[in-house]
Amino acid sequence: MRLNHLNLSVNDAQGAMIFLETYFSLRSIKGTKDKDTFIGMEDENGFVLTLMQENESIPAYPSTFHLGFLKQPLESIHTLYQKLKTDGYPVEEPKAYRGKGIDLYVTTPFGFTIQVST
Repeated sequence: MRLNHLNLSVNDAQGAMIFLETYFSLRSIKGTKDKDTFIGMEDENGFVLTLMQENESIPAYPSTFHLGFLKQPLESIHTLYQKLKTDGYPVEEPKAYRGKGIDLYVTTPFGFTIQVST
């Protein structure tokens, strides 16, 4: 058995798609849009993330729920942090939480949190 996809409920599927394309290198999968409220996306490794807009209210995920990305090298996390901060997103400064690497957390306006780790 193999994991096929992860679906996120979001308050703005188009906005979340643009955000994930701009900052996290995900791309839309041709033919997966349904009236712009259902969007399939994938990364360079074939991981599929679907975005489903149910309404315009922010979804209520548990406080510890997040998407996790790995990013190398270390400097690239600082570059991403600066870009997100400059563009006005609520992002915590990268810091070491456990282990040798650092983590960056950003709360998106679409109802989910993203963690980027080295």
